[in-house]
Amino acid sequence: MKKRFPFTSFPNGWFRISYSHELPPGGVKPLYYFGKNLVLFRTKQGSPHVLDAYCPHLGAHLGYGGHVEGETIQCPFHGWCFNKYGKCTDVPYANKVLPNVQINTWHVREINGLIFVYYHAQGEAPKWELPQIHELTSKEWTQLKQGSQCQINSHVQELHEQVVDIAHFPTVHSDHSTKSQGSEIDGSVWKQRLLSRQALEVAKLNLQIETQIEIILYGLGYSLQRYSISGIGQLQFILLFLTTPVDEEYLEIHMLISVKSFFTKTIASALTPLLLKVLKDEVEKDFPIWKNKLYRTHPILCDGDGEITRYRYWASQFYSELAEISNNNSPK
Repeated sequence: MKKRFPFTSFPNGWFRISYSHELPPGGVKPLYYFGKNLVLFRTKQGSPHVLDAYCPHLGAHLGYGGHVEGETIQCPFHGWCFNKYGKCTDVPYANKVLPNVQINTWHVREINGLIFVYYHAQGEAPKWELPQIHELTSKEWTQLKQGSQCQINSHVQELHEQVVDIAHFPTVHSDHSTKSQGSEIDGSVWKQRLLSRQALEVAKLNLQIETQIEIILYGLGYSLQRYSISGIGQLQFILLFLTTPVDEEYLEIHMLISVKSFFTKTIASALTPLLLKVLKDEVEKDFPIWKNKLYRTHPILCDGDGEITRYRYWASQFYSELAEISNNNSPK
């Protein structure tokens, strides 16, 4: 079977694996991402940790029946205990612990009510960090609310390419007004600015609605999007669009939103599900394209296609396995 994409399905970077509220102190959760079985657990002191799932003793999955003992996770089969470094610290029926017994560990961060792991094909340490979202520390903004989640047969790079593919907006989203206001690159971060101006008639009033959008990609798993809509008051909200590879074919999408108080916090809270539905509906318009398209390594582009070449060159930094990365030479 021909490979659909000319690069690995698992680029290096930070990816969401859980919500904080899903993992109380002492909690254990089996995971399957990057084509691997993993186990997530939170110690009694409150720190989340991720290990490869299988006990090196006789292969039990630590996520099914394993439980937290203090600062370790205990295997459900024979009771072997492993700490956050993956090192075996106790074998309850043995006189001494084997010194070199080890499970592979993953780098974990817990930020803004979300838990992330850092994937690297060669197991290297993180080269960059995810941001704290300063708005979420303000009482003027609603609590980050979880919206839709789903799996789709595509690639994380493909999904985030829509940020620069302005030319598809009129065809897929019936949006003829959104224009690019330029982009910036800072290492692993891509920042894109968009502007939309639309006329809207409300109660016989002709209103000019202006929407400013700032989209910041932190690698290929984390998109922080800030929206500011003027014309009827000032509506501001934040969307997190998070993508995590599940296996070679599928990835997982999560969308979360926070809204700035619009007149009152009650109104902001009431707007949240409406905004999520609109955003979800717009994203799902892309699904038939994403699921069925080919990846053109050398696409035929014209002057209205946006910064697709530049984006792909930026994205190439997240691959370290042997692969044919498109656009090997830096664009001007």
